[in-house]
Amino acid sequence: MLVYSFFHSNRLFQGMGLAFLTSGALLFPYSNVSLQDIPPLFSNNLTLVVFVAIVPLMQAAIETLQYDKQVQTWLFKGATTKGKLHTRALLTTYGFVPFMNLSVLPLLQHTLKESLTTVEKKERDVLISQTTLRGYALALVWMPMEIMVVTAIGLTGESYFSLIPYLLLLSVLMTLVEIGKRSIGQNEGLSIAYHGEDGPSKGSLISAVIIFLVLVLALGEWLELSFILTVVLLIPLFSLGWTSLLGEGRAFLRKGFLSLGKQLQIGIHPFIVLFVSLGWFTGILNQTELLGYVQEPLYQLGEKPVLLLAIIPLSFYLLAMVGIHPIASMVLVHEVIGPILMPTMPIPLTVMYIVSALATFTMSPYGIIVTMTARHTEQNPYRIMIINLPFALLFAAIAISIMLLF
Repeated sequence: MLVYSFFHSNRLFQGMGLAFLTSGALLFPYSNVSLQDIPPLFSNNLTLVVFVAIVPLMQAAIETLQYDKQVQTWLFKGATTKGKLHTRALLTTYGFVPFMNLSVLPLLQHTLKESLTTVEKKERDVLISQTTLRGYALALVWMPMEIMVVTAIGLTGESYFSLIPYLLLLSVLMTLVEIGKRSIGQNEGLSIAYHGEDGPSKGSLISAVIIFLVLVLALGEWLELSFILTVVLLIPLFSLGWTSLLGEGRAFLRKGFLSLGKQLQIGIHPFIVLFVSLGWFTGILNQTELLGYVQEPLYQLGEKPVLLLAIIPLSFYLLAMVGIHPIASMVLVHEVIGPILMPTMPIPLTVMYIVSALATFTMSPYGIIVTMTARHTEQNPYRIMIINLPFALLFAAIAISIMLLF
């Protein structure tokens, strides 16, 4: 499976997979791992692979119910100034991303680009790069369907129930900060013609999000299942139930099977390479003395948690600048800092993993989201990195402040 997926992955994931497999092999002679311990190392993260495989079912439900047909109405209705347009673009991204994830960004970016031809290109590019990428990160920071949230909880073992108040607070606070910044001094008039289509209301989408969250929390506690297993079981059942209640169950099944088949044929392979190779590398690393040498100076910072928490986002951002995927960054950082903070600060540690990983999406010049945005807007990905780096740093700083305050 690993070999097949390797040849069906892109170069970035092939490179990371090779690096982790090779590093693990080099460390193996210096570890306490026996030959019989090797097979489990390759299967430790397979639950995450299953999660990645079924996530597109949520997107299939949204498309079946035709929420995506209302993008222009949500973006441009009432957007009479540049400040209001910035707010609507941010909130529209925030509204669609929880269920459609990455697939909605090209639609939003293309719609903004084609509808804002009267706006100077540089200004238009900044608006698209800020609103769609920042809205994407802020919406996913508290969503149980997001792989970064699932991975962080899997690493630390914290319950989603204990994290959701902090994640929601951070998401709402940063969204208000973004809206507040743009509402000052951006009152220049704007007139945009758009074509609106009838469809399900915003209220029904918000209700679906709330119901899904309640079900995740309730079923996890009632059945005493792990967070990731709860979400894996709930996504297909919820998607089918939701669409069936609105009379589109059969249409969803057709679209859902197509989406699932496409994900299994194409989309899943990079994550198989990443998760399997990471399981091998971290399993070997944990059984060597190398980790102790790296952790020793950090233990000296035990009485200064603010410095340890600050190291987390800075590590993510630096690794992102050389092309390391945030999942890999999270696992690597956890191996070093996790044992130090887990005994006393498990919730702040988990929150910082999630915030750092999602903030990385807005500024990683090698990440798929930034490179896709660069292609759609015809600008350099490093320019997008510069545009969004202040946001990533502010997001991390506010997260650290809140976690230390509470």
